[in-house]
Amino acid sequence: MPLSIFPEDTPETIRRDIEIIKKELAVDALEFFCLTPLPGSEDHQTVWKRGVAMDLDLNKYDVEHVCTAHPRMSKQEWEAIYDEAWSLYYTPQHIEALMRRAAATGVLMRSLATTLLTFSTTIRLEKVHPLQSGLLRLKSPSERRPGLPRANPWVFWPGFSWETLRKHVDLALTVWRLARLRKAIERDPNALAYVYQAPAPIRDGNDGILDLLTKTIGSRAALARA
Repeated sequence: MPLSIFPEDTPETIRRDIEIIKKELAVDALEFFCLTPLPGSEDHQTVWKRGVAMDLDLNKYDVEHVCTAHPRMSKQEWEAIYDEAWSLYYTPQHIEALMRRAAATGVLMRSLATTLLTFSTTIRLEKVHPLQSGLLRLKSPSERRPGLPRANPWVFWPGFSWETLRKHVDLALTVWRLARLRKAIERDPNALAYVYQAPAPIRDGNDGILDLLTKTIGSRAALARA
């Protein structure tokens, strides 16, 4: 599930919305993207007609980089909250809650653990979206952006080797923690009795108590359109 950023959003409202989603929405994997006016799209035409500043480097139009101005956040603030959003959702406490909910609802925990491994580590280790990740990142000193000097192989390869080792140690520790958590839940005699707020059905009269429907900017905009 992707999380949208609206023009009224600030880093504070985004942090608040993520906490609301963690508590009230039954979502296992939450993805984050930067709103991007892709060239040729209606969004790009609309932003251009409004005179909003846009990045001239088309290589950045990949929904992971900030390419356009936001009315309430600077580029640096937007980039910072995008990176932070992943760690805000995939906290150790919330990962355990997701695993326990999976066990209680019949979801295969091993498959969920694989997804959580990817989504909780890729941004932190590789600075790319999890859908672009893999087990081994390939790099070459000759692969440089136009205008940048060729990397010195004597500096590049030792640095790349150490970087690869460090990242895989981090991955191995995360795999170990997830495996230990899964086994602990499997051994828990009360695992099937786990109750999580998010799957609770919305009934007549109780929708007003959900922050998801009353506090988030997206829900207020949807209600206004309705």
